[in-house]
Amino acid sequence: MEIICNELSFYPLAENSYQAEERFKTFIRAFRVARTQYDFTHIRFPLNYSEQEVTSTQTLFEWVSSLNNRTLKNLILDLLKPPYTDDLEDEEMERFFESDYSIADQQAPRRDSPLGLPVAYIKTIPSISLNSHNFWQQRKIQISKAGNPSNENTTFYVYNICLESDLTSVEINEWAENSFPEFIDSAELLEKYLRYNKFKTNFLDDFKEQLFEWKNTELKTFKYVLLLMKDVELHPFTGGRGRTENLRNRGKEASKRININDRLSYSIENNIVTFIACKGHYEFH
Repeated sequence: MEIICNELSFYPLAENSYQAEERFKTFIRAFRVARTQYDFTHIRFPLNYSEQEVTSTQTLFEWVSSLNNRTLKNLILDLLKPPYTDDLEDEEMERFFESDYSIADQQAPRRDSPLGLPVAYIKTIPSISLNSHNFWQQRKIQISKAGNPSNENTTFYVYNICLESDLTSVEINEWAENSFPEFIDSAELLEKYLRYNKFKTNFLDDFKEQLFEWKNTELKTFKYVLLLMKDVELHPFTGGRGRTENLRNRGKEASKRININDRLSYSIENNIVTFIACKGHYEFH
């Protein structure tokens, strides 16, 4: 999964190379936390990143080339790889070019038409910003959209990461609840979404097959099953979502109602939640 660079956050430009270095260190630390927490593996920079100004006298390419800190230099060079912000699928490209974009807040330090922020919105993923100004520390940046097919001006918010602490914020958790489920395609990402504190998790093969079948056929149900799974840590045997039922009063086996026909079935033993099924009425043994 990728995160999108907010290229406008290079402004105001760094006063010198040292300040630029400190900004990128903060930027990379935030990305590392994002990678750990949500499995972001790549930052999409603009295709013309080499021409991006970093200081009043150096472009990004010139500045990186001049770095004495080889570790930082290699980390940045490793990030400056395709795919780029401009590399969009046909449908995404069409959505991008159907409108003109600007930052709604007049206090923004840069008023150019953004590239990364609307692309992040179209892809339903956060942007990541350099800590060059307090404005870029906002966890939701409002964008104005003009010239769309309805010929009306509209606004939308882009979730944004700037500091390490943003990854535990209400806003980024809100993004995770609403949009992260669409990217879940493995047990590893499922664990990152659940973020259990008390329990470890185990997913039976039949359960995984059923869960991703929900994703492919009924995304709304898939998202609801994920909410039920999160609720297991809070309400494993009674209460909470899904009319929780402690099966046969055996203490370790339980289910939560998905709909009239299907149940989320699981067992808990030795602080391990084993998810057994999410279709039909599972018969425990």
